Amino acid sequence: MPIVDTSSWNVICDVSALEPLWGEAALVDGDQVAVFRLPDERIFVVSNTDPATGASVMSRGIVGSRGERATIASPLHKDVFDLETGRCFTRPEHSLPTWRCRVVAGRLEVSRRPVLIAASHGTNDEAGQRAIRALVDAVRDARPELSVIDSFVDVQTPDALSALEGLPARTPAVVVPLLLSAGYHVHVDLARTAEQARPARSVDISAALGPDRRLASVLARRLNEAGLAGDDHVVLAAAGSSNAAAVIDCRQMGRLLAEQIGRKVTVSFISAAEPRVPAAVRTVRASHRGARVVVASYLLAPGYFADLAAESGADVTSAPLLAAGEAPPSELVDIVIERYERVATG
Repeated sequence: MPIVDTSSWNVICDVSALEPLWGEAALVDGDQVAVFRLPDERIFVVSNTDPATGASVMSRGIVGSRGERATIASPLHKDVFDLETGRCFTRPEHSLPTWRCRVVAGRLEVSRRPVLIAASHGTNDEAGQRAIRALVDAVRDARPELSVIDSFVDVQTPDALSALEGLPARTPAVVVPLLLSAGYHVHVDLARTAEQARPARSVDISAALGPDRRLASVLARRLNEAGLAGDDHVVLAAAGSSNAAAVIDCRQMGRLLAEQIGRKVTVSFISAAEPRVPAAVRTVRASHRGARVVVASYLLAPGYFADLAAESGADVTSAPLLAAGEAPPSELVDIVIERYERVATG
C-alpha cells in the first residue's frame, strides 16, 4: 500500500528489517523508492526508476563504490550512480533522484529532497540578469539531480512565493538567498514568504551567501584583474542595509579581504549605512596623498549599485563577484550548494 503522510517525512520500515547491501523497494506518495543499507550502517534512498529505461528496477541494482563514493549500478544497462548525489558516472546526461532519510526511534523515515528556490534581488540591468541566470544554471549543472527554480525578491518575476506555490503538493523547498548579507530581504521578505507557503509544504530559508572566506578569494581575484598595485589602498563597497546584523556581516567581509590581500581594507556602503563609498574614498585619499584608491565591489552582479560604485571617485573599481560575460566563479557555485545542503540535510 502507498505510504501517505501529511508531513514531509514518511515512515518506511524498521531499520532492522533492511539487509545490508540488499535493496528494498517502497511506495511513497505514489513514487517508488529504492532503499539501501550499507555494512557501515549508512542508508541511502534513491528513485527506484532507472533513468535510461523508466523501469522500476534500481532496488535490484548492485551496490559498489568508486573511491570513497558509494554507488548503485542499474541491473539493466549497468549505469553507475552515486548513491548520495544521484550523479551518473557512466553517462553524465543521466541522474538518479535522491531522497533524504533519517532514523527515528529505530525506524527509517524518508522525505523528498527539497527543491532549491534560488532567490536573487532582481535587477533591470540586462548584464546583471544574465550573470545571475548563469550562476543559477551553473548550480543546476553542478547538481543535476536537484530541482532548481529561479525567483526574485524585487524587480523581476516570479517572486519566491509564486515559485513555491507552483510546486507539487507537499514538495519541500529550501530558499537560498542569492544575497551577500542577511538583511531586510532575508529576515522580513523571505521569512514572510516562507510563513505564507506553510503549512502546504515544508519551507526553510538558508543563510545568505556571505560572509564567507571564499568570497574574499573572489574579491581578491577581481582586484588583481583590475590591476591592484602594491601601494594601492582598498575600499570595500558593499550594498548596505538598515539591518545591523547585515552591516556587521559586511565589516566581517572587510576583515576577511584584508587577510586575503595583506593590507588594510576600509569598509563602506552604497546605501543605508555609513560611511558611504564616496566619503570613504575621499577620507582614504586625504590620508594617503599621492596613492591610488581602489574600490573592491562587494556586489553580486552588474547593475545600478555597481555603476554607483564605479562613480565613487576611486582611481580603479573592480568588477562585481559575477563579472559580465564570464562564467560564475566556482566558489560562488559551491557556496550556493553548501547553503542548500546545510538546510536540506538537517
